[in-house]
Amino acid sequence: MSIKNVIILLALVFLLPGCATMTERQSMAQSEVRKGAPVVYVHPMSIKPYKNASIGIPSFIVPDNMGPVQAEQVAGLFRDVFLGKRTFPRVKQIKGAYGDFQQAIEAGKRAGTDLVLAGIVNYALEGTELGGARVEMVIRLLNVESGNTVWSIGQNMDQPMDFPDTGFLQRAVASLSMAPIKRANAGQVLENMIAQIAVDMADVIAGSRYVKR
Repeated sequence: MSIKNVIILLALVFLLPGCATMTERQSMAQSEVRKGAPVVYVHPMSIKPYKNASIGIPSFIVPDNMGPVQAEQVAGLFRDVFLGKRTFPRVKQIKGAYGDFQQAIEAGKRAGTDLVLAGIVNYALEGTELGGARVEMVIRLLNVESGNTVWSIGQNMDQPMDFPDTGFLQRAVASLSMAPIKRANAGQVLENMIAQIAVDMADVIAGSRYVKR
């Protein structure tokens, strides 16, 4: 074997494992989620009249890649957040979905609540270990008696794709270092996004002018 071939062989021995190591290392580091602040389209002049209001939450309207179970789970998540943060003294999850705002109001009347939350998930993408998760949601709180919109709030979050750097220099450096131990994932990114949106919207409804970034 010639000296040239030996050099090429040694380079492959060092760089190919390094490529896998670098890819593995970068995929372990979760891509940062870009959080959009809640956008308030409609709000009451004063929140005091609603401090003691009761609220009903039917299943959310969801995109085609989500089913009835997920629609009910999102409604349950908002119920738990509103109860946990004491946004309203009485929060009731309403079984079943609604088709339009009038149907949501009728569901609130049957449940005996003052307000009803009509929620819509416009899109929800789970993404991969390299990122790509996205979610956009809109909620509308309706006065069951008058039919008027009390709050209308939208929010979105996305996680950019974070492709590993497989350049020559990065592979060379990675070939000389140990791969880190993989950390346990703290839940699915999309689920965490939806939970954060529920928290942010609850804070806005409670009167907060700012939410945590």
